Amino acid sequence: MTASAPDLRRKANMTEPKPKGELSTSQPGIEQVYRETRDSMAGYLVCLGLPASQAQEVTQEVFLRLHQALRNGQKIQDVRAWLFRVAHNLGLNTRARERYRNLADPDWERFVNPETNSPEDTALSRERSQLLIAALKDLSPQQRNCLFLRAEGLRYREIAEVLRIKPSTVGEFLTRAIQRLTEALHG
Repeated sequence: MTASAPDLRRKANMTEPKPKGELSTSQPGIEQVYRETRDSMAGYLVCLGLPASQAQEVTQEVFLRLHQALRNGQKIQDVRAWLFRVAHNLGLNTRARERYRNLADPDWERFVNPETNSPEDTALSRERSQLLIAALKDLSPQQRNCLFLRAEGLRYREIAEVLRIKPSTVGEFLTRAIQRLTEALHG
């Protein structure tokens, strides 16, 4: 007797890929997507230059638009990329409309602040964090956006969709950003 493809996957301890998109307004999947992405989305909006309170408002608007799109029958292939794309557009529009002159600093500490044990380690870690944060501020906006979205777990294709650039361009921005950060840390 020949085993079917699902049987072989189970035997090999492989899982079938999860379907993307296809959420409906009544599924608990929307709540899970909200819980998983709201903080990183708000962080990304702060990275774009919105104050934290405005970033929270825009995040809520993004999820409202998701609900409306699903209610209207729109099929969304990659929900996470769609959400960040809408957040990106709303964030840029809000920033332009509100004309924020003093851009809010993103919370880079959450990416660069490892746990330490001794006072020496803490001092070295703080110094290294300051160098890294200064280097992050010196990156181009495109490099920062790509780096932030990658740190949030988006794949190159998803980042490209959010920023409306080619995946190869995402790779180039990330390569340059990592080179600049490495140079800043290792002199």
